[in-house]
Amino acid sequence: MESTFFSIQSSSIHFVEEHKSALQWAGLTAKYQQIFSHHPAKTWLLYEPDSFIFSAIFMALLSAEKSVVLPQNGQPEHIKHVKESVEASVGDVSLQPTVPSTVDYQAGPHIELRIPLSSNIAFYTSGSTGVPKVINKQYKLLQREVDVLETEFASKVSGSTFLSTVPHQHIYGLLFKMLWPMTKGHRLVSQAFEYPEQLATKIKLAKLEKVTIVSSPAQLHRMALDNPLLPVKEQVETIFSSGGPLDANKNVSLQKSLTCEIVEVFGSTETGGIGWRHKHHPNDNDWQAFNNIKLGYQPNCDLLAISSPYIEQDVYYADDRVEIVADDRFRVLGRADSVVKIEEKRISLDEVQDRLKQHELVDDAFVVVIGTTRRKLAALIVLNGAGQQASQKLKKIELNHLFRDFLSNWYEALLLPKNIDIQSNYPIMPEEN
Repeated sequence: MESTFFSIQSSSIHFVEEHKSALQWAGLTAKYQQIFSHHPAKTWLLYEPDSFIFSAIFMALLSAEKSVVLPQNGQPEHIKHVKESVEASVGDVSLQPTVPSTVDYQAGPHIELRIPLSSNIAFYTSGSTGVPKVINKQYKLLQREVDVLETEFASKVSGSTFLSTVPHQHIYGLLFKMLWPMTKGHRLVSQAFEYPEQLATKIKLAKLEKVTIVSSPAQLHRMALDNPLLPVKEQVETIFSSGGPLDANKNVSLQKSLTCEIVEVFGSTETGGIGWRHKHHPNDNDWQAFNNIKLGYQPNCDLLAISSPYIEQDVYYADDRVEIVADDRFRVLGRADSVVKIEEKRISLDEVQDRLKQHELVDDAFVVVIGTTRRKLAALIVLNGAGQQASQKLKKIELNHLFRDFLSNWYEALLLPKNIDIQSNYPIMPEEN
């Protein structure tokens, strides 16, 4: 019969930090477990920026059979809103919590925690209406995903130390930064790293021989321009990226310069992980579905439908347009809400952006709809090095024609951007009067 609890022993947790050990974690967790076990509140808001303290509180709450609510951030108005739906709160003193995250405790001895698999964790995430929505997950769904991550990527992370630049308040950071290394016996640094320079310093000072970095597209895009990890590239084994699209050219460039693998993970708070990919070339657009995900289309359209052990319902209807190229492989064509009508013709803003990014002179692009009575597309294009050199020789109107001609390989004239703004480090030749 399947167990109703998940057991975790503090002796299997390996922190690689000064003044942060498994025994200290055990003492802190035991202290909080005692507090929560004697408190009548069942539903707790948890917000604590320090990942070491957060992980202890999180596990203590669950083992005390409490429900955990994770706000998006610590902003006062958001916290005020979330507090309306909970019975108590714990964490940073700025929240005026029921229980602060500054309790006195003593290290050790080791403890074993029994976490009910039915324990509920509520995530606040951005909703399509602009109002944050709540996604509820039982702990068993999170642990199932961790089990699959370990099975899929064990060879990539074995013997490495996990470091992260993403927050633990959201599902990606909670899974990859905390639950995966803690419950599977991998070494981890709980400290949050805001800048890649901090990562490089930590790798050097701690003399880490092999590291797995959990990061985001925004961090990696900045790193592609100025990469402080180059002096420690021999130690960087694998980088995970999720939360949004990672530019294909920057992806491949970073892998070459760091001689590492970048694994992109596709999914959402609602669905958990759906697929992953490791690009060898910028045009490698296929995603590999995780082996327990069943792919399909929604009725009469190209929107994704999945069956997954990470969600409660039998079939989940996603907002992503896809092309399923095999039972376990798919391509993402853009979000449903990125599809707009121009002159009664449907076009995906995401798709146009991706096309522009494929141009040899383009580093990044952003496409929007402008106009009210007559809608049209407008594009902001950021030039790469070759594009900036070209901008010294070509007039703005010539560059605009160049990009429109390129897009005309896929789109008819009325769908081409009518307004194009170009960013370059060099003055662009003015148009003649």
